[in-house]
Amino acid sequence: MAQEKKRRTLIDQLIGRQILLLAILLLVVGVSQYLILRAVLFDSTARTLQDEISVLAPIIKHTLAARGIAGFSHIASLLVARLKGPGVEVVITNALGHVIASSSTLKAQVPGFYETPYFIWNQRVVVDSVIGNAYYPSGYVWLMTKVAPIHGILRRDAELYVFLAALSLIIAGWLGSLSVRQTLHPLQKIRESTQRIASGEFGHVTQIENAPAELHDLGESIDRMSQSIQLLFAQEKALSDQMRRFVADASHELRTPLTAITGFLDLMSHGELTPEEQERGLRAIRSQGQRMGRLVNQLLTLSRMDNAPAAQLAIIPMRLDHWVRDLTAEITNLVQPRVLQTALAPVTALADPDRLTEVLFNLLDNVQRYTPPDAIVRLAISETSQDAVIVVEDSGPGIAPDDLPFIFDRFYRGDRARTSVTGGSGLGLSIVRSVIEAQGGQIKVEAAQPHGTRFTVTLPLASSPA
Repeated sequence: MAQEKKRRTLIDQLIGRQILLLAILLLVVGVSQYLILRAVLFDSTARTLQDEISVLAPIIKHTLAARGIAGFSHIASLLVARLKGPGVEVVITNALGHVIASSSTLKAQVPGFYETPYFIWNQRVVVDSVIGNAYYPSGYVWLMTKVAPIHGILRRDAELYVFLAALSLIIAGWLGSLSVRQTLHPLQKIRESTQRIASGEFGHVTQIENAPAELHDLGESIDRMSQSIQLLFAQEKALSDQMRRFVADASHELRTPLTAITGFLDLMSHGELTPEEQERGLRAIRSQGQRMGRLVNQLLTLSRMDNAPAAQLAIIPMRLDHWVRDLTAEITNLVQPRVLQTALAPVTALADPDRLTEVLFNLLDNVQRYTPPDAIVRLAISETSQDAVIVVEDSGPGIAPDDLPFIFDRFYRGDRARTSVTGGSGLGLSIVRSVIEAQGGQIKVEAAQPHGTRFTVTLPLASSPA
């Protein structure tokens, strides 16, 4: 495979384009200057030659008037002697175009006659003039000078300009490199940050100071992206850990009754049990099967609440005080022999009666499991400006402060010594939170005073805009 062509850096491209634009500008300026200087030099040379002829025009006119055409040859020789000079050549002809006097090195060659300020002929700048009357000329005069000196001036000027332009490009390239590198220094830091993020260093923050607005905004966007990715990975890791714990705990919860069931079945299959022991074994198998059924139902409930909570609810306006009074017998049976105290205000909430009953029984089941018989249980219904409030409080030993943030996690048990027989499956409060949140409410747990636990459930009021 051919080696991949090395890419040019942005700095190199910007500097290259900067120098290219400057070079084009200098070329345009140089060509314009050359053409202008060339025109000026040719015009200046032509005017100098024309001035020479115009100075002698009165002399020519006077001589022709005094001597007539016979003195033309004499005046021609005088004109050539007067007009010729360093680099200047003179050609004078009569009206028929025959050369009368000449200082030109171009023998037997006569320029044409043009009604222009000057023209170029045989590498010479030529100006011409009529001798005598313009309509009946006595002859013609041409003054010319070689263009080589003008071209020499133009060449030296061009060489000097090229040298200065090249020097300017070098200096501009050096200064431009410093300027571009200084301007794009924040971009280099952003590039390093993105490389660190790409290598897995999420949460890295780019420290950019005195940067242009666009680069500053870009740096902040990359910082936010890096922090968001870090947060997403942290959440994913937490969810992955939670899922592993969930699978492990669910497997453990199901393995225990399965072990008991298979153990009793093995003993029965070998005929090693008496009829009384077989009866006790069947009761144990039934009990463990029911326990597995409850666990599976709880897992299914959580799964349904996670995937489609709205489909599991039938929310209607319901009077919470009437609802509690209808359940008085069941509530009393759950909490006895503990003392039950109620404070029921006439509150109408938006809720699913069956699911809310499940929530209440789960909370009271925790009271029945973890509080002593002499504890006091308080059940209160009240309302705020927007919410209906249900409070279930007990005066038991309470929950350790370290366990409170995790009490609603699945399979979490504050007392690690509890088994699923004495402490439940650890899914009840998870189901409670899922059901309450699916109904647009919230639940929180806190320590009661002087001791005990208080669960507070809030639900939307039937009259609330929400």
